[in-house]
Amino acid sequence: MKVRLSHLLLLFSFLAALAGPVIAQDDGERIEIIKVGGNLDRSVLSFVSSQVDAAAQNGATAVIIQLDSGATLSDQIHHLAARIADPALPLVVWVGPAPARAYGGAALLLSAAPIGAAAPGVWVGHTQPVVAGGPPSGSDFLGSSLEGLASESFEVADPTADGLIDIVAPSISNLLVELEGASVMVRGESLTLRTLHPTEDGTAAIRTVFYEPPLGVGILRLATGVEAAFFFLVVGLAVAAFEFYALGPGIASAVAALMLLIGGYGLTVLPFRGWALGLTFLGLGLLTADFQRGRTALLSALGGLALLVGGLFFTDAAPQIRPSWWIVAIIVVSVVAFYAVGMRTVARARFSTPTLGRTHLIGRLGRAITRFDPGGIVEVEGARWHATAHREAGLGPGDPVVVRAVEGPILEVDPLPPPPPEEEPDSDRPPEPEPT
Repeated sequence: MKVRLSHLLLLFSFLAALAGPVIAQDDGERIEIIKVGGNLDRSVLSFVSSQVDAAAQNGATAVIIQLDSGATLSDQIHHLAARIADPALPLVVWVGPAPARAYGGAALLLSAAPIGAAAPGVWVGHTQPVVAGGPPSGSDFLGSSLEGLASESFEVADPTADGLIDIVAPSISNLLVELEGASVMVRGESLTLRTLHPTEDGTAAIRTVFYEPPLGVGILRLATGVEAAFFFLVVGLAVAAFEFYALGPGIASAVAALMLLIGGYGLTVLPFRGWALGLTFLGLGLLTADFQRGRTALLSALGGLALLVGGLFFTDAAPQIRPSWWIVAIIVVSVVAFYAVGMRTVARARFSTPTLGRTHLIGRLGRAITRFDPGGIVEVEGARWHATAHREAGLGPGDPVVVRAVEGPILEVDPLPPPPPEEEPDSDRPPEPEPT
């Protein structure tokens, strides 16, 4: 039997008509989950805004913003709240999982969302200021429920009567079950959400796609945490000092530059205290001065104390941003140990040679490289050493010295006395006969 071409075309058209709705349904029935956490800076807020627009253009069923933020660092939060309040597709803001927080601008986004949800055990509140470190500000989305939480917070246990939290769900999967059949307003039209589909075993959630900020945004956001900003700033400056005194330009200089770049970004977005930043620089200066003198003494202790105070009071945005004292303490102890042990060990290896034994240095001649007060650096037979001298020696760069003793890696030197004046020949003495 012959099969006509027209019959084949009709068959393919029929199969395409059957498959078309299935394929379209599979492509459209997906929920995009935008996961953001930490302090919300401008880059993160822009990412969330653009991702919500992309979801609407790509025909997603709904968008869930998974949120965990203690502070907002950009006034762009008001623009994002307005976009969330009037989305082009069903949108849910879920704060979770526990022990997540929604303080400041994050609470504003929760209040603006068509459906607000949270996990049991999360904390919501401290709504003022909306932007950390700034003045209190109003918003069309700060209802009476949030106005009473300007300086307080509450732990979520049940949905709130005022509609701030419509659904309490401990996880995304539980949230999808709760959202099935829920009504949501989209551009003035009430829509019914479909988050589940039937399966052979019952029902299952429709396809979910997770999105997080890209790598570049994530690297810069490392510095939006106060402890991270303090760490990158302090360690970056310490590594720069290490490179200057111990190694010369190399890999450490690139590491220091990268750390200072990240720490500098933190300073541009965080509400820091000027006097605390000054104490941080002072502490590093004292540690560097003690290292230059070849000792770990009073200046190092004062430097560590200045760093600790500067780190604990680095920002002025409590309770939304509050540094962890134990993390700051670990950073300070590590930096002080780096100056006291690490830098000195590398400096000794840099300024010495393996062929020069310390027991053979006594009596050797050299010259001062730096001014002594009372310690400094000397060069003996091509190798540089940390050395000390008595205060009355008055040694400066270029002065000749002699090694008198060796105490561990430190040389004790004295200024080299001037040579005795040469005796003038006696004119009355007859000349010595020349040897034949």
